[in-house]
Parts: sequence; structure tokens; C-alpha cells
Amino acid sequence: MENKILAELKMRKSKIVNYLDNNGLDGFFVFDPFNIFYTCDFFHVPTERPIICFFHVSGKVDLFVPLMEKEEANHLQIVDNISVYFEYPGKQNIYSWVIKELKAVYKKVDNVAIDSVGYRLYSKLVEEFADVEVSDLLYDMRLCKTELEIEFLKKAAGYSDFIVDYGFKILEPGKTELDLLAEMKSATIEKMIIDMGEIIYVPGGPAGGLVPSGNRTALPHALPSAKKIEKGDTMILSCGANVHGYKVECERTCFVGEPEQKKVEVFEIMKKAQEMGISLMKPGISCSEIDNKVLDFIREEGYGDYIRHRTGHGKGLQKHEKPWVEIGDNTVLKPGMVLSSEPGIYIEGFSGFRHSDTIVVTEGDPLVLTGYSKDLENLVVDL
Repeated sequence: MENKILAELKMRKSKIVNYLDNNGLDGFFVFDPFNIFYTCDFFHVPTERPIICFFHVSGKVDLFVPLMEKEEANHLQIVDNISVYFEYPGKQNIYSWVIKELKAVYKKVDNVAIDSVGYRLYSKLVEEFADVEVSDLLYDMRLCKTELEIEFLKKAAGYSDFIVDYGFKILEPGKTELDLLAEMKSATIEKMIIDMGEIIYVPGGPAGGLVPSGNRTALPHALPSAKKIEKGDTMILSCGANVHGYKVECERTCFVGEPEQKKVEVFEIMKKAQEMGISLMKPGISCSEIDNKVLDFIREEGYGDYIRHRTGHGKGLQKHEKPWVEIGDNTVLKPGMVLSSEPGIYIEGFSGFRHSDTIVVTEGDPLVLTGYSKDLENLVVDL
């Protein structure tokens, strides 16, 4: 696996260097922590201490890290030079130090590209370099996943199904949302360790999610609480897992005991909308077209007033990333893109309803990575 990852990193570096060469640029600054992982296989917990990666047009890769990250950085195979500063904020401005170091190493660093920075840092870079180009290169590269990335996503999908299944099996009145989630996470992480050996916490954690119950399901992102699960509650097990940084989500709406007829009606409309979203995720269609068709279906069924968000979004290193399955994103789908389909219906004071799957766009039919049952008869807890 290590050889596969290294080959992938070299391929990504080659694309960056070609981009620099073709556009007359001397280097590429990478500031986004997820892009640093994507290009260097170095995950870290972002803090006030900057970690900066720099790709030079010559093919050399420089990484600037605080001293506390030096040992981890020394293991990176794709990085040629590691420069270390002691602490933040330090006596000298860290970004000034980085620029000075680079200009001392390379004969020419005048025209550079950057991935993502705030206004103050951008202003400083503009003062220091002849030309500063804000580039979407890395975000565009991340749009279509490679075979290795899809391999990680498939593994994560298996654990995403597991955590939902485990949660459904231990659902019972009297248990709090927090207790339920803690048991689900513990069991899933234990399984991941047994299956894969050592795993390391990466942003988002190995496994987790949201588990709203009752009226709280009408809040799309209701955080886990001490509310006790009650007979008759709707529950949304909105969970996922993370393998080597790649995140998959599996969400299922379920019921603690037989649901009333009104809930069954809305559940079935949500389920049809979610499956429609999946069926549309094929090459050639735009994200905006998918969102429009799916949400229009919900509106036509009389529940337009209860829509609170888009149909879905991209999946990969981040829980939410490009492209956005939303009316304002005209990205045309291509094989290798990975998306969620998760249209929801949220009726305040009554109940919320949402399923979600993670889908790979292929040359043919969509590849649904998560496979837990979405049918009502399999989502009612027998009391």
C-alpha cells in the first residue's frame, strides 16, 4: 500500500510541476491542510501554527513546520526539504521567514500560485512576489478520484454501513443520543482496529456522526444531546467512517416502534427523491440539473416548504467538498466524481426525514458505495 500511495503522490506532484511550467510560474504555495495531505500525505490538526508546503517548478518540494511537527514531517517521502521554526508567533513573522528561506534556496521565485489564504496573507504575498495567482488546480485535481482513492472510499463505506447497522441494533427507549453515539463509535473503531491494525485519528475522526431523535430530527444538523430516545420517535442515524483520510457517509431515517401513517407518507417521498438523485448521477448531467429535478419532485409532492438544503455534495478528504449538487453549481459530472445524495424533508415540531448514500460516478450506472437497507420494513425497531 505504501508503494501505491507514493506513486500517487508522485503523479500529483508531476501535475503540479507541469502546471507551473505551462503557466510560467516558479512555485506553488499550499496552505489548505487538506491539500497538504493530498500532496504530501501529511495530516495534522490545524492550529494557529502555520504549516506550508511549496512546490518549485524544478520538482523540489519544501515543507515548513513548527518544531513540534518535525518528527512526523521527517517521515514524508515526497518532501525534499523540511524547514523548522520554533513556535508561533515567534520574534520574526513566520511568513517572512518562509519567503526569505525560499528565495535563498531558489534562484528565481518571482511568480507563484497559491491555493487558499486570507486577505492579510494574500496582501503580504503580493508585496513579496511579482505575480500571485490564486489557483483552483488542487481542488480541481481532487474532483475525480483515482482507483486508489476509490479503494479507500470503498473501505470507508463498509464501516459506514457497519456503524449505522450497529446503531439500529442497539436502539432502545431510555438511551440518550450521546450514549447511543458513544457505543456506535466505540464498536466501529474497535472493528477498524481489528481489521486494519493501527489507525490514526485524522480530521473528523475514524468514525462518528449525528443521531437526532424525535422532533430534533427536523434540525438537519442537530448535534448529539442528552435527550432520551422515546417510543414512537423518528431517528436519523447520520454516520460515517474515514479510511486514510477519505470520508464516506451513510444516513438512514428509522423509527422506534411502528410509525404513524403521516410519517410513512413523508418517508416514502423522501426515499423516492433520494433514489432519484442517485439515478441521475451519471456523466454529462450538471449538478444544478440534478438538484433542480430532485427538489422539484419534493415540491410537486406538496413538501416544498419543508426543504432546508441542497440534494448533495462532493465527498472525499472532506465531509463536504466540490462539486455541490445544488442549483448554483453547473459542474458537469465526470467518471470518478464522488457525491452524496441526501435530499431531506424537515417538518418543525413533527419530524425530519433523510437518507444519504455516497456514490461514485462511473461510465455506466452510478456506483453506490453504501449499501445499508433504505426500506421502511427494515428500519422499524421492533419493541
